[in-house]
Amino acid sequence: MSIAASRFARLIDLSAVQAVNSERDVREVAAYALERDIIAVHVLPCWVPLLRDLLPKGGSTLIGAPIGFPGGAHVTDIKVAEAVRLVADGAEEVDMVMCIAKALSGDFDYVGADIRAVAEAVAPTPIKVILECHHLDEATIRRCCDVAIDSGTKWIKTATGWAPTGATVANLTIISDQVRGRVGLKAAGGVRTLDDVRAFYRLGVRRFGMSLSSARTLLDRLDTEPEAFPELASA
Repeated sequence: MSIAASRFARLIDLSAVQAVNSERDVREVAAYALERDIIAVHVLPCWVPLLRDLLPKGGSTLIGAPIGFPGGAHVTDIKVAEAVRLVADGAEEVDMVMCIAKALSGDFDYVGADIRAVAEAVAPTPIKVILECHHLDEATIRRCCDVAIDSGTKWIKTATGWAPTGATVANLTIISDQVRGRVGLKAAGGVRTLDDVRAFYRLGVRRFGMSLSSARTLLDRLDTEPEAFPELASA
């Protein structure tokens, strides 16, 4: 494996969070994560106990899963219960869909309280707040970034991967400008090409939610063309 590929593997959240992702898919992503030393694998909540069995505790690959997924409108008590259960089952990261409906209604006090309740319930386990940018205008994206940071998130994430769009240069330019290094940035939802990854990386993204097929394609390319990602090849 090239240096660029090995470094990129430590930026990938390998994702199997579609409704159709089966036990076979979970076993495949776990095996690939171990082979490539991927930084994290994210699966649907029902698969976290299996993933915990497949990935060694204390190893270099983290286990993650979403809550409030994919719509974000679960009531706060349910989100808290989901998050606490995931951590008990072995999750080391929690990706939380914010309440999109409340954000679109301008009720940012609710959005913040919702996030804060989850962050406090699972601390020190880090949470990433999913904005689902496809549904938000620029002003709302900016406001939600500030609310999420003030409420305890460690990361801002673009999308669930279930909306028509997600990680775009336009969205991540807005998020990067608003966040200004206060928390980490995760690109998710349509991260498939090396051109996109390089552009997002230059905007400050340091975690990439990717499917197995996309991750394999990009890592294989970086094995043979490390110069295609000069920031990682020469860092």
